[in-house]
Amino acid sequence: DKAAQHLEAAWKLRSLFATGSTDVADLLAACLHAADLLSDLYSSNEQLSGAFRLPQLLEEAARLSQHLPEWYGRFLLKQAQCLSSSDSSRACELLALGSQYAQQHGSEYARGLFLLAKCVPLLANRQLAEVHNTLTVASKLVDQMPHPRRQEALRTFSLLIQVLNSLVAGQAKQARPILRQLQRSVQSYSAMQEEAAAVAAAASGSSTASTSGYASVSAAADGSSGLELSEELEALGQLEWLSREQLSVLTYLLTLLHCMQEATYDKVRRYADKALMQLEKLRAVSDGTGGATTSLNNNISNRLFLALQLCIQEQLFQCRLVSGDRPGALSDLAACVRLSELCPVRGRAAHTRSMLALYSMCTNCLGAAESQFRRALAERPRSDLLHLVQLNLALLMLRQNRLNDCRSVLDEFRHPDPPHGLRAAGHWVRGLLAFMLGDFGQAKVYIRECLKLANMENLKRMLTCSLIVLGQIHFATGQYDEVKNVVDTAVQLADQMPDEAVQLWASTLMRDLYRAEGNSVLEASCAQQCSALLHKYQVSIEMATAQPEHQLVYWLEGPMPDLSAQSASMGATASYGSASGAVASGSGGGMIQPTAASLFSCLPMGAMLMGQAAPPSQQSGYD
Repeated sequence: DKAAQHLEAAWKLRSLFATGSTDVADLLAACLHAADLLSDLYSSNEQLSGAFRLPQLLEEAARLSQHLPEWYGRFLLKQAQCLSSSDSSRACELLALGSQYAQQHGSEYARGLFLLAKCVPLLANRQLAEVHNTLTVASKLVDQMPHPRRQEALRTFSLLIQVLNSLVAGQAKQARPILRQLQRSVQSYSAMQEEAAAVAAAASGSSTASTSGYASVSAAADGSSGLELSEELEALGQLEWLSREQLSVLTYLLTLLHCMQEATYDKVRRYADKALMQLEKLRAVSDGTGGATTSLNNNISNRLFLALQLCIQEQLFQCRLVSGDRPGALSDLAACVRLSELCPVRGRAAHTRSMLALYSMCTNCLGAAESQFRRALAERPRSDLLHLVQLNLALLMLRQNRLNDCRSVLDEFRHPDPPHGLRAAGHWVRGLLAFMLGDFGQAKVYIRECLKLANMENLKRMLTCSLIVLGQIHFATGQYDEVKNVVDTAVQLADQMPDEAVQLWASTLMRDLYRAEGNSVLEASCAQQCSALLHKYQVSIEMATAQPEHQLVYWLEGPMPDLSAQSASMGATASYGSASGAVASGSGGGMIQPTAASLFSCLPMGAMLMGQAAPPSQQSGYD
């Protein structure tokens, strides 16, 4: 509060600017510096009394700095960051204005930076066509830029947006080569930054100061080129999006998001460990620095670190839930809830509720799962998350044999232009409903369409789940040879991930198949495998529901409950039944991959369709 009061007092001195003071330039620079620090303070401490004035503060600072390119560019970027979650259209207008301003002042680098920054809110709002058009213009600027280090900086930013664009659209196969280019580009840019920092340190002993957000401003001289730049051009050329260390963490994060879509869970865990280690190093460096200005910057950086850590924990949660590690998934879920409390982001509540619902489904707390899904819908989530919640709710109703309710939910599922994975998921759920209604012909149509879409972009998990449902359809119609073909392929893919739900479903289906064929030897072998998987499944549920964090599934409103002691009353209501009952209602496995959803407003969130339903017990032979 004291810091805010002093900075407010300094900012008020701008009134002297209109009186014709003789020291106009120095006074204006001091006022803008105060406004810059004050905006950082308000954005990182929203509980301060003056924080509500942040948009007006940035707007006036931008107006006063129109003839000072470095400050004007900085305040435009900060305005866009401030408005990105509440008024993305205005944020895009400001970034377009910044691009025009940079072009007028002859800075193609700053123009490219503003154009690429504009892609972030566009991606957050799924305006993928506009993202493509903006990327096309920005890519031409990158290719024509003569300055090596700045060219590599923009190339890194451009590749990052391209990877995100593909992941948001559910196009994992298309993202793979671009992701490899991004990894190489980050390494090249880091090497250039280290070389430039060494040259600058040798020349002046100065270091680089930066802030986070859409952009930061580097104070270090650029020693990697002998180009003669005007003062205005050089000022705009100091704009920077993120530090090389932050880019490194973000690249790890995109890599593990891509691995989640391709269902390579061992890589998810490996890249998550690397990203978390890098975050700890950055946090240690940030905490070890001093000074008032640095403390403000560190506060902002810490918010970014929390957001990155939140997304990493989300991916680990999904990965462990799919693999059958419910206690580990619960630990990650509790960490995500705590991080959400520390790093509040608009729209996070719906996603937190969705994660709680997915975990509840996988521990057979179906009543709690439905309540959490209903709370998620009440939060008015963005369209992609809304439809993922609807699909999961439909799966929940399938598990409870509420077929008419499931059909009603699916009738509400309307998406004008669904991402690739979401479109495949819709076909899968409809195919499963048709199968449970006994309409095997229609079920095959839906499942084969899902297979085609999943194979097109290498969505292994969707591919595996589709194969196992197709095998169940073949079994129900007496096509036993076809069952073996598709189930063998599904099991191979499931073992690679691993995917607990498909493994359990496949072993049970093959046991029933060999029983129907009269092959007692193979039936006994599959029955033994099924029994081992069932035991592991039940133990996983019992271990998870015994933890105090399991209370979170019953948390519907108010602050996060105290998890220091387990609540007996809540724990007693967790009904998961015997192993046979659990499987008869459906194994707790998951469905499709995350959609890279919002690495946008304070960075991340992923969304995933989970809670796979099993076929009816009278058809599958579960006992």
